Amino acid sequence: MDYHTFYVTFSGRVIPKMLLLLALFVHVNAFVRQNRYDVIHERMEAEYYDPTLSNLSCINYKYNRTTRAFILAVTFKNDLTERDTFLIMGYKWLSNRYRLDILQFNLTVKNAFRFRYFDLDRLMHSCTTPPAELPLIKGVTYTIRDWVPDSTKFPPGIPEGRWKIAARLVTASGKHILSINWYGAVKYKLRMESK
Repeated sequence: MDYHTFYVTFSGRVIPKMLLLLALFVHVNAFVRQNRYDVIHERMEAEYYDPTLSNLSCINYKYNRTTRAFILAVTFKNDLTERDTFLIMGYKWLSNRYRLDILQFNLTVKNAFRFRYFDLDRLMHSCTTPPAELPLIKGVTYTIRDWVPDSTKFPPGIPEGRWKIAARLVTASGKHILSINWYGAVKYKLRMESK
């Protein structure tokens, strides 16, 4: 086998690729818990639902004097399959309106349940009654309550400002089940001063 298949040269030293990959992995995972900004929940809204496929309701309220929260209840009239899809788009507040930004995902329901960023794991398992596990069963009302975002579970580098996250759930055959919008803000703790 070729010598360069297993080793790379770094600063005049020969290093196995696995060690280099491990070092990169550790470096990337060092940022799993970011602490540079806070995520502030503003409100949640139920934009749309198809009454033949689901029921959806949302109530916003004050969790305490300074923190807002919501109660979102959804009942599916059909079992969700692993191939149903979440379309998630981020809109940043610019020039007096929300404009589509770089934050966009298309996730199957199966992959959405494995998604570890944006504090979704805690939202689906700790704040949902009954806990949201695949398969989501028709006729069961899943209620999300008292979710306040854990900023450390969000990825680093999200631009500061107000955000709207639009989530749309679509069946594998393309039928629109429901749409919800989450509004929040990213606020950095320290500002860098420019000279």
